[in-house]
Amino acid sequence: MSTTIPLTANSQLSLSSARIAKLMDSDVKQATQLNFFDSIVDLFRPHSKALALQNLHAMLHDGGTSNFARFDLLSQLASPDSQSLFTLDITAHPNVPDQYTVEYYINGQPIKTDTIDTHEKDLICLHMGKPQDTDMLQEQVTTIDQHRLDTQERVAQVRDADFSGGGVNKKFDARSGLLRADTQTGEEDFERELALAQYAKDKPELASYISTQKKVTDPATLHPELSRAHAYAVVDIYDPEHVASTEMDNCIDKLSRDQAKSLLPQIVDMARVLYKNQVAHRDLHMHNLVVHEIKDSGSVHLKAIDFGRLAMGEDFEARKFEDIDYLFGKQGATLLETIGRNYLAPAGSEVDRKHYPIHKLCAQFNDKGIALDPVLSRIGAHLKSDLQHAGTDEALVDAAFHKASQALQLSFAQLQAQTEGIRFA
Repeated sequence: MSTTIPLTANSQLSLSSARIAKLMDSDVKQATQLNFFDSIVDLFRPHSKALALQNLHAMLHDGGTSNFARFDLLSQLASPDSQSLFTLDITAHPNVPDQYTVEYYINGQPIKTDTIDTHEKDLICLHMGKPQDTDMLQEQVTTIDQHRLDTQERVAQVRDADFSGGGVNKKFDARSGLLRADTQTGEEDFERELALAQYAKDKPELASYISTQKKVTDPATLHPELSRAHAYAVVDIYDPEHVASTEMDNCIDKLSRDQAKSLLPQIVDMARVLYKNQVAHRDLHMHNLVVHEIKDSGSVHLKAIDFGRLAMGEDFEARKFEDIDYLFGKQGATLLETIGRNYLAPAGSEVDRKHYPIHKLCAQFNDKGIALDPVLSRIGAHLKSDLQHAGTDEALVDAAFHKASQALQLSFAQLQAQTEGIRFA
């Protein structure tokens, strides 16, 4: 029996598991072909099913994405009560080293089998918030997105007095996810992030790592008691019964070693996705990195927020290495920033605590006080050199970041080995 999955992106379209299997393949004719009866009915539909299937197939195969990326995107498009039906099973090949078999399921029914290498397996683990050495069996594919709240009703109840958090430029109501701009700078941030959200709309990899402030274009739709003198925006928030969402600097001392093992390569992969999409965040400190932990499994998922210093498009080229320099080399965008953070900020101050997520994650498990800064700096320098060689070759860019991620994970493994008194060859 085939399971039918309704899509939230198109209320007119539901997909059988057999159709999903065809959509994951490259043959557009097989994927979009209607039977005789359906072809006749399609003539009288207000929205053509054949055209919808063609557009969906093009979206899934744009840029030659992997089977996992297609399956994951389909799971995100499925209605909320259907998302848990998308699962996968990864097993090591019994006879071939560094080869794995992935079985994709809809409601327990296998629809596709794939063979992947270690690198591809690692990327799947990254996306699912798992340490890369995790054995996975019938894991649900969808991540925190299935727990995203529809906050429309909450926003409708917000009053001006509810904006208690935030800074000089913006105030925030955590219950609804509504932001209020109190200055021109705050409103400019909304416009900047609106442009980024629109840019990421057809870039699933980029969208998966960012959480933007989505400007409310018509404030009159909000609660009548809210001041019309302000601009407003909303951010994604998640069901607190299932997801604990915290800025990294506020949860770093509570993370387990396995969670740190998952977050370190996620940071590098986030940098890869930003770089490939010509986006420079330029302020990836830990207060701008939100860790979402799924309470049932303990898996952690990273998203970047607050793109107030964003450089993209034509502005990217001059800034393209700034995120790498910051993450690995502890360098700010200017010499003054670098000196201020590294030498002038008092120990334990907010500035000292929030900067350099990779270094601070490693430090949490560096009981022997091993000097890691030179190691991380070298990894960053090699990454930049590899990227200069790669140019615009996407495969080489991916390989450069994968090499850096592997080097970082090896360094973290060495910390554990030396802490436990194990000789690490």
